[in-house]
Amino acid sequence: MELYQIRYFLELNKYQHMSVAADLLHISQPALSRSIAALEKELGIQLYDRVGKHIRLNKNGERFAVYAEKACRMLELGVQSAKDTRYEISGTLSVLNYFYGPAMTGCLASYARLNPYVNLRLSQFFLGQNLKGGEKPDFIICSSGQEADSGPQNQFWVWAPLFEEDYLLAASETLLPLPPEQESVMLAELEPYPFAVMPQTSIFFQDATFSLCHDAGFYARAPYHTDTYGMKLDLAAQGAALAIVPESCAARGRPAFPGLRTYRMPDCRRRCRVGIFRQKKALMTESALDFWDYVLDYYGRPADARE
Repeated sequence: MELYQIRYFLELNKYQHMSVAADLLHISQPALSRSIAALEKELGIQLYDRVGKHIRLNKNGERFAVYAEKACRMLELGVQSAKDTRYEISGTLSVLNYFYGPAMTGCLASYARLNPYVNLRLSQFFLGQNLKGGEKPDFIICSSGQEADSGPQNQFWVWAPLFEEDYLLAASETLLPLPPEQESVMLAELEPYPFAVMPQTSIFFQDATFSLCHDAGFYARAPYHTDTYGMKLDLAAQGAALAIVPESCAARGRPAFPGLRTYRMPDCRRRCRVGIFRQKKALMTESALDFWDYVLDYYGRPADARE
């Protein structure tokens, strides 16, 4: 039994839906299904009752989940205890986030649990908001719809990609009345509809709506401009406009906005690329260097030897 299987099992319990859990774990749905199937085979029991695309934890799964949660928690405490005996990382880290904030909280919360003496200052920057004159953040999390191999470049910052995910269309049935069983829609068919957009006013953020629609052969009509993902999803849920958002944003938005439906777009040619900027290593504190290594490891990125 592998630790990642337990982690996948616990994440799946939160959402009771294979595709949603796979999206949030940044793995494919078949990979998640194989992992759960292997876990059930090793245990010799079924953990879930399957109803179409949805799953429901059965009595076996409920009993196993209690001990799985305790085991993961004890392991985290053990790692923290062992780390505390070697050294104590302390200090304050400033993280500015231009991406959808909740998509990153799992990583940040995990680091905070392992490093209780580090104070994390997490700021969700709205578009159009500028850094204060003397402010020098340790890290900037950003997203882009670009297809280039590297993120936005700046002589004072070093970029590292973390993960990629699809863009999804968020819409209300009142504006886009499609059959309940339909899960995808061609972007090229959406030219007559209004869109909600987040104007690009920073090198650290790019709303891909205009570029994706341009790729599909039309110019997006965008009567609604906002500076937050939440407002963008709210406009879509109210039937005022369509919204193109990253997959992690769509997954967390569905429970928050009743009536909101999300669709894949087979003709969408780009993916959302999420990455992080750091300062030059000569300017980084011990806690900042430790955080950088942790984030890269959390997302399965190679170690960074750049200065």
